[in-house]
Amino acid sequence: MNLFIRLIKTLIMWFSLAVILILIILLPRNTESYRDGNDDVMSYQFTWDSYKDNVIEYISNVWSNKSIGITNYNQTFETELIRYGTRTLFVFVPALLLSIVFGIYKGVFDYRHRTGLWRVIGQGGTWVTQSVPDFFLILLIQLLLSMLHRWGLPQIDLYGDEHWYNFILPALFLSMYPAALIARYTTEYLENEEYADYIKTAEAKGVPEKSILWNHVLRNCWTKLIQHFLPITLTLVSSMFVVEYMTMYNGMGTRLIKAIQIKDSIIPGQSLPIDIPVVIGFSLIFMFIFMIVQLISQILLHVLSPVRGEGLVDEER
Repeated sequence: MNLFIRLIKTLIMWFSLAVILILIILLPRNTESYRDGNDDVMSYQFTWDSYKDNVIEYISNVWSNKSIGITNYNQTFETELIRYGTRTLFVFVPALLLSIVFGIYKGVFDYRHRTGLWRVIGQGGTWVTQSVPDFFLILLIQLLLSMLHRWGLPQIDLYGDEHWYNFILPALFLSMYPAALIARYTTEYLENEEYADYIKTAEAKGVPEKSILWNHVLRNCWTKLIQHFLPITLTLVSSMFVVEYMTMYNGMGTRLIKAIQIKDSIIPGQSLPIDIPVVIGFSLIFMFIFMIVQLISQILLHVLSPVRGEGLVDEER
């Protein structure tokens, strides 16, 4: 029952956030300009009437078109979702899986090699990957690939989205920082467990070290690691905008940037439009992903409540 209540609260929270987000996006953006001597002055004045008109007009369009909206390219949002969402899916899912799997294995490696040169390679590499900004690593790898091409490496079109394999490089870039985070968390939680009584008992009974680590100690760390899955997903999505832009991969991130229409400067009298259906639609998709991840995390936390040391004593019987 407690799990059911938590899931309902999560659904209500994300639904409320979605409504608030839509209301923010529908805020009036009309500006007025006038001449003050030799200066052009631009002003913005919020009115509830114009805000109400925006909300009513949007709801009416959604109802009449049976769609989230018609984009600036005169296409339904669902058409663009299939186009851009599919591309992002091919990047996001492999990056998420790679972050989790490689991050956990890297964390175990760092835990088992905490002295000498291996410590520098293991924990040092994790620290560097976690500390250096994503865009700098991307630029560094781009420079390295360029140098390798000059030295005879066959040229491969790794950027853009024209070829089926173009998702590989963005997925690798996207997974680096989250994998480093998971590796650090895994190492920390394993270190916290290493002096537990159940481990000493298992070692005294001759249970193999590898079995203790992978089958039991790591299992007791699962609930702590699962608590970080939502922040890891948030990190993946936030990094996706930079990765897609710098690799010229036209997915949901780059499309959303274009829809927001970020400007370096504003001219008096110039409108401040955004592609409302795209901004609302893709924002809701991202929020839906966050909600699903949080729901799954809550279910897993409920199911995987560890019994410390369970099975260790009986393993050698």
